[in-house]
Amino acid sequence: MGHHDFGDTETSQLARVYQEIKWRIVYGRYRPGTHVSEATLGRVCHASRTPIREALTRLSADGYVVWVPGRGFLIAPITVTMVKNTFQLRRILETAAGERAAMVATLPEIGELRRLAGHSGLPADEHSYRLALAANVDFHLAIAKATHNDLLVDSVYGCLMQIYRVLSLGGNVIRFEESVTDHNAIVDAIEARNPDQARAEVERHIDRAADVIMEDVIDGRIKGLTF
Repeated sequence: MGHHDFGDTETSQLARVYQEIKWRIVYGRYRPGTHVSEATLGRVCHASRTPIREALTRLSADGYVVWVPGRGFLIAPITVTMVKNTFQLRRILETAAGERAAMVATLPEIGELRRLAGHSGLPADEHSYRLALAANVDFHLAIAKATHNDLLVDSVYGCLMQIYRVLSLGGNVIRFEESVTDHNAIVDAIEARNPDQARAEVERHIDRAADVIMEDVIDGRIKGLTF
């Protein structure tokens, strides 16, 4: 995640516009494959064309939009292959993070993990569902942060944002009661300073999440994916 000089008005406006557009994509407000007009984005974000174009260029580099000659910027499609690849990468990164966290996490970090582990609850509406999704992201990111490796944190964050995009497209994609149980088992292993167990619990949890999403893909509950 890049750093910006927020004392500079032009740079801070670019950072703001980038975040606004990115979250609209992540939340599913802009659906995969749809065209995004620079003029419309300028009105929505209250910004001139220059920061809008620069933000879209950066979002293109980050994989959220694509430039198509003759059509302009489109919201990047989400393919089944991308979902599979993202889970495969999460499995590699996050199992290593769980293992490392069991060795180096501080007591306050373990306390924060425990707090986040049970923070999901059962969402009753779209707003509480999004809060639960955000809490899920925070938990997984907190494991990465407990490794004290910023590069690992950035890589895990990138994967989580792509999965968040998928989750925002619908389906029964998180079984929250199972997630709370899994999360607490992961924290138990980290707290016990058991790297092998932490790796195994993270692996089990991510594989379960991948299976649930692929079931929803097969059943057609997630709208907007391409094959």
